[in-house]
Amino acid sequence: MEIPDSEIYRALFDLSQVVAGHADLETVCNSLAASLRQVVPFDFLALVLHDPVKDQLRLHAISANRPYKDRQRVIDSRGEDPGARVWREQIPMVLSPLEQETRWGDLVQEALDEGIHAMVLVPLSNGERRLGLLGFGFGTPFQPDQRALQFFQRVAAELAVSVEGYLTRQALLHERDRMRVLFEITNSLVSKLPMEELFSAISTQLSSVVAHDFVLMALLEKTSGHIHLTALHCPAGMLFEPEEISVSPQGMPAGEAISTGRPVVLAGDEHDRFTAPVYRKYRHLGFQSSCSIPLVGTNGISGVLDLGRRSGQPFTPDEVDLLVQVARQIAIATENALAYRELSELRDKLATEKLYLEDEIRFDQNVGSMIGEGPAFQAVLSGIQVVAPTDATVLIEGETGTGKELVARALHDLSGRCKRSFIKVNCAAIPATLLESELFGHEKGSFTGAFAQKIGRFELAHQGTLFLDEVGEIPLELQSKLLRAIQEQELERLGGNRTIRVNVRFVAATNRGLKKMVEEGKFRSDLYYRLHVFPLTVPPLRERKEDIPLLIRYFTQKYATRMNRPIESIPSSTIEALTNYDWPGNIRELQNVIERSVILSPGRVLVVTLPEISKAAPPPRTSRIEESVERDRILRALRATRGKVAGPHGAASLLGLRRTTLQSRMKKLSIEREYN
Repeated sequence: MEIPDSEIYRALFDLSQVVAGHADLETVCNSLAASLRQVVPFDFLALVLHDPVKDQLRLHAISANRPYKDRQRVIDSRGEDPGARVWREQIPMVLSPLEQETRWGDLVQEALDEGIHAMVLVPLSNGERRLGLLGFGFGTPFQPDQRALQFFQRVAAELAVSVEGYLTRQALLHERDRMRVLFEITNSLVSKLPMEELFSAISTQLSSVVAHDFVLMALLEKTSGHIHLTALHCPAGMLFEPEEISVSPQGMPAGEAISTGRPVVLAGDEHDRFTAPVYRKYRHLGFQSSCSIPLVGTNGISGVLDLGRRSGQPFTPDEVDLLVQVARQIAIATENALAYRELSELRDKLATEKLYLEDEIRFDQNVGSMIGEGPAFQAVLSGIQVVAPTDATVLIEGETGTGKELVARALHDLSGRCKRSFIKVNCAAIPATLLESELFGHEKGSFTGAFAQKIGRFELAHQGTLFLDEVGEIPLELQSKLLRAIQEQELERLGGNRTIRVNVRFVAATNRGLKKMVEEGKFRSDLYYRLHVFPLTVPPLRERKEDIPLLIRYFTQKYATRMNRPIESIPSSTIEALTNYDWPGNIRELQNVIERSVILSPGRVLVVTLPEISKAAPPPRTSRIEESVERDRILRALRATRGKVAGPHGAASLLGLRRTTLQSRMKKLSIEREYN
């Protein structure tokens, strides 16, 4: 074949105009073919470009003057295919006639099927950059001379400039799109949207540069090692409903991504090496390609970002690189959100604890002021000293008003948790409908009226002691959840799906017979036995009458000091009358009687006016008997204090008297010399 010089120059001029006027490769290829056919009678023109990422040659555009079968042919640039050799060696190759070629059977047969009997392959390069190759196909055998080959090479050189410009523009546009997506994702992350809306926005923005059918984010639970599904979006509109939201990552790509800290990119049969049952269920949904990116922040790996495709198109390294950057942004935002949530919860917890402490200070329970010398009460104290350091669950049984809460506080004060919170829940004082929320907390919007998140008493008692008073009043339907919380030391707030781990010591109290309630089916037996690890029974006041005088003096001094009342003495007859009373309300009733009496006493002597006690009092004794009783009482107090009269641990304080009053009585009864 010989081409006149005039035709060559005209074709090259037309070629420069064609290349300059088009932006996409398909149009360039068609216009180029139309221009060149005026000089060379070819039937097919193919543009093949090199993919440096995969090191492959891929057909990008083709122009033909007859119908053809569209083939997406990919050539390994390191192979022996003629196109690969032309690209590597940068030397044109002529294959004509194809019927006589035996080296490339499949390629030759495909060309013959399309009616191609000769091919000319020319390298497509611009300077040192090898871009690909340009292929010409002929319906008849074709043997170009040297000038014709030089013409094809000149055409390829002119086209290479345009192709390189096109590829550069595409790279810049792609980088612009990447930067825009990262910028938009950053804006979304600081927009304070709810998690579901935020993740949907991120997925939509990401779709413009990384095609995917679903994307999910799972956060790592530090305590259990499980991953917790936090957000999910399916931009393709497919139905994807996970059966579980918290699973072990073992046997899943997410687990490998978390353990190695590197992306896990899979396609086709590569998924088969992951055997987790929950993962195999999701594979049946038709995902052919997937990518698991660890969320790496300043505090390590906090979770994983998972994307999936049904098309089978693998995730490219460029896409993975972008996803790593997106995952880094999400990880930082997630860490900040979790830190903010923890700080908010801690702030709310501290505020709530402050209210509890203020309530307790106002209530003035005199923690640790457990008064009693009788054997029944000493047995209780002995049990407290044995079990307090062990963190074992304690069930305190006893009638109402016997001081069960003081026992619970003593257990807390003598334990290793004494510097942490002591949280009390009166299960009988809270309506059954609100008790679950009070114990376990709730999330915002979990039920009507839940306008804000609430931290439950279990969380408030973390690393401290939770005292469940009147535990027998807890409804049956709530007892199973309480049992799980006690046994597993974990809970979920109402309306929440996040498992919260706690470290709580449990103390329960009841004035009802729980054993009988179990037999009647009103209390769960498993919960009863879980609470009944170490039972303590607080005796009623009528069974510890020897402690009543001590309690009378203690309460008298306490309320007289608080109310600024000048009460200096308690008549022996009053003490005896109060001792002989049965006290159905136990210590609480005695405390209330003394407080009222202090208020009503007009002078320095305590006057008790309760009619029920007056009826129980014995007839008045003679003054000599009263003096004998008082003398004996003072002597016992002096022996107990080893002769110390004044001070906080002196006999005057023990008897509820002023120091001067006691000294006057001792002088009157001639105690000082006799005692010495």
